[in-house]
Order: sequence, then structure tokens, then C-alpha cells
Amino acid sequence: MNRNTLAVLATLLICFTNNVLADKNKPNILWINIDDQSPWYGSYGDNTVETPNIDALARQGVLFERAYVPTPVCAPSRSSLITGNYNIRIGAHDMRSGRVPAYQIHLPEDVTTLPELFRAAGYETYNDSKDDFNFTYKRSDLYSIGATNQPDITAGKTKAAMGGKLAGKKAATGKQTAKPAAKTAAKATGLKGKSTLARGDQSWKGAPGGGDWRDVPKGKAFFGQTSVAGGKGMNVAAMASYGATPVDPASVRVPAQYPEIPQVRQHIATHYNSVLRTDYQIGQMIERLKQDRLWENTIIFLFTDHGSDMPRSKEFVYAEGLHVPLIVIAPGMQDVIKPGTRRSDIVNLMDVTATSLALAGLEIPESMDAKNLFAKDYARKYVFSSADRMSNVIDRVRSVMGERYHYIRNFMLDRPLMNWGHREMISLANPEASSFLTIRRLAEEGKLTAAQAAPYGPRIAEELYDLKNDPDEVVNLAADPAHKAKLDEMRAALTWWIEDTDDKGQYPRSQAAMDEITGRFPVNWLRSPEFAHLKDD
Repeated sequence: MNRNTLAVLATLLICFTNNVLADKNKPNILWINIDDQSPWYGSYGDNTVETPNIDALARQGVLFERAYVPTPVCAPSRSSLITGNYNIRIGAHDMRSGRVPAYQIHLPEDVTTLPELFRAAGYETYNDSKDDFNFTYKRSDLYSIGATNQPDITAGKTKAAMGGKLAGKKAATGKQTAKPAAKTAAKATGLKGKSTLARGDQSWKGAPGGGDWRDVPKGKAFFGQTSVAGGKGMNVAAMASYGATPVDPASVRVPAQYPEIPQVRQHIATHYNSVLRTDYQIGQMIERLKQDRLWENTIIFLFTDHGSDMPRSKEFVYAEGLHVPLIVIAPGMQDVIKPGTRRSDIVNLMDVTATSLALAGLEIPESMDAKNLFAKDYARKYVFSSADRMSNVIDRVRSVMGERYHYIRNFMLDRPLMNWGHREMISLANPEASSFLTIRRLAEEGKLTAAQAAPYGPRIAEELYDLKNDPDEVVNLAADPAHKAKLDEMRAALTWWIEDTDDKGQYPRSQAAMDEITGRFPVNWLRSPEFAHLKDD
């Protein structure tokens, strides 16, 4: 072996060693995304149930008291998180859109997803839960682990037992005969015909995810996305298996926007039950991370994609749908992420995207709307949010959240806020137990307060709430002369945001976009004026 060969080998060895050391010095980034859950945790001042595991994380990291989502529903919110951009800027604002071959949504050329940015920096990436992104992508470009043999772009898993869900069945075992359940659901909810929903085909929900931090090659840093069920699919019968006791509906507080009826109390209690389950699952996950000796070098972001599934929460831009938990923990970076810190400033949940890059020592693209939460100059005067098509219901609402006041602009005044969305349609299978349908019936009977009945009546263009004195948002101050200056200020802020983002929700949907909706939902589910020409055959 000559000297030149030895020199080359030595150089390669040094490069390999430096790369290994560099990877060892890189922090892992782990997103724990909780589905459909409001911050009803002890660390957020709600002591209705005990949340020791989440509260312990809060003591070890930074808790953001006032984090708000870009959109109060899964897919648009996740599309913003994974790109660091407002979904109305990139055209990903409609709930589960661009999921069919005939209608694809392509990201602007200057937008790169967060997993791709991490991969370019040498990170391994995975998402073990649903993607649910409203744009065309190749999964293997985003994720180095868990993307093998998984469909790209629009395809995903099909749930033949969708009928069981629609029938409102609660099976403790999870085992159910799909055909009879589907027939029951079809009869109760009007599911019939050739729509994908009637067939039980949910491929439009997207790829199911895959991968785990244990799949990451030794010595490599990773950006991982993981999830827990949160507010979805709560099984009370299983609570005893993790030492939890169901919450007594009589013990919960009913916010002023809801009537004090058994169905609402049960709905709230069920959400608290889901919080108990979440806390247990988070504890198990963190213990596993520690057992795998990854705790010290992992930066954890714990958050939910939007608020609870209460009637005026999920899908709607009131504070209860926008306000989410956000806790950041970094055991190996306590000079920046100081344990026990509580932040009371308003933040956009989308900012976790830029913050993940910054804490990993990576550059934040100029095209991102997201900001580094721990930058010395971090500040948001307002958090902007949007709500457009929510599954089978077309709407357009914009929100401006300030330190004290919350401004809402309703653009489509020719329809009520509660317009027979998919959750109401599903509830038709068991209307007596449904908070949605019971509240609707009471509204029709004139048995609600004005604020409780408002979502079912004539729409008004503007809403303004004083969150300090009215946290339940039941007193609309938009017409109050004493608040005109604040109304004008926040109205102007919204106008600026719409112009800055070239808000794609202001433009008519293409025929392909409309065909995606009519192909997915039965005609009798489509109550928006845009579908008035259709006939249920």
C-alpha cells in the first residue's frame, strides 16, 4: 500500500469520524401531535382531572399559555405546520382537498416541507401517524423511514367499517361486522348512492404513516412526528386498564355558549376522559424515550392540531377551537429552553416549524410565515386564523386574535354557521344522545339564550369579543360604539393579512375542486347554497 493510498484512506476516515461526531452533536427533534384536544390540563389551570405526566413536562420545559392554530381542523392545520406557511397562502385551506387525481394542489416553488429541509441537513425523518396534507407530494421525499411501499400523493387506507362509525356504535373490542353496520348507518344518516363516503372508502384521508425512532440508524439524528388519539375515539370501558376513572358529567363546568343539558355535560366529560388517556399515553411515550437513552438529546414539542370536538370548537374560529396546548422540552438545551418557564404572549402554533429548524441550528427559509419562538425579537401582535370548507360544508371565516380582543369576520352571510356539517350528519344515527342535534332542536324551539342560538340563525358579518371579561365569547361587541376603535384596528389588520397572503379562499373554487366534494359526500349532506342545484337521487 503506497503513501497516496494511505493518505486517501486517512482522509476518508477523518471525514467519516467527523460526520459521526457531527450527527451525535445534532439534537433530535420530536413532535408529539395530539388529535382534537383542548388544553384542559392541570398545568393550564384546569384541575378537573389530574394530568401528572403532561404537568411534569411543563415543569421541565417552556409552556406557552396562549398558542393558537392557523385553522381549527386537522388537514389545513397540518398543512401549515409541515410547511411553515399559512394554508390560505399556499392554497391548502379547504379540509382534505386535493385528494383525487383530477384535482391536485401543488406547493409554490419556494415552499419546501420541513421533513425535506431536515433530510437535506442529514437528518433521518419519519411520521408514524397520519400525514393529512392538502397538497401533492411524494411521501418518500419527505420521510426516509416508514415510507417504503406506501402510496404517494392521494391514496391512503380504506376503512370498510366506516358504517360502524356512522352508526354511532361503541365497540369496546373494536370488532364489528361492517356490512350490517353500514346498512344501519345508511338508513339513519342518508348515506346512499355512489359517493366515496357511502361506499366506506376513506382513501381521501391520506397515507397512514410509519416509522419509529428505533428505526433510526445508530448515531443518526432524527426529525420524528408521532401522535396520540387525543379527543378521538374515546373508549370509556378501557379506562380502568390504565387506572383512570370516568369523569362524572355532573361535576363539569358548562361554558356559557352551551345549554346545561345532559348531552352537553356528557360531551364535556368525555373530552376530560380523553385528557386522562392522553396523559397516560404521553407518560408511556416519554418513559420509552428515556429507556432508549434519547431523552437528553431530544427536543420535544408537545401540542394538539386544534381544540376539542365540542360543537362550536373544532372547525370554528372561536377561541375554544383555536386555543391549544404547546410545551417545548429540551433537557440538553436548558440555557435556551429554561425549565419551568411560562410564556403568556400570543403565539401561532405554526411557529413550531421555524423553531424546530432554529434549535437544530438550521436556517429558516425566508418564504416561511413561521417564526422562531425563542428568537430575541420574537413577537406577534396578532395571530391570524382561517376556516373555509369543512368537509361537506362550504364557508369562509377569518380570525384575528389579539392580546385581549378577538375579531372574527364572516364572509358568507347567506348560510348559518351550523350548516349540517359532517358531525351533525353522523349524529343522525343517534340523535337523542347527540349534543349537536339536541342543541339544534332547542334552538328551533326557542329555548336557548341568544348567544347559544346564534350559530343556527341569521349570520352577522363581524364579531368582537373581550377575552378578559368574556372568555366564553358570548357577548359580541362589534356593534358597541365604545369598541369602535378596536374594531377598526383589527379589521384593518385582517385586510392586511388577506392582501399579504393573497388569501386563496377569496377566489371561486374550480370545477375540479367542486367535483371532489360532490364525489365524496352524498347529495343530502351538501346543504351549502353552492349545491342547491343538485338533486338527491
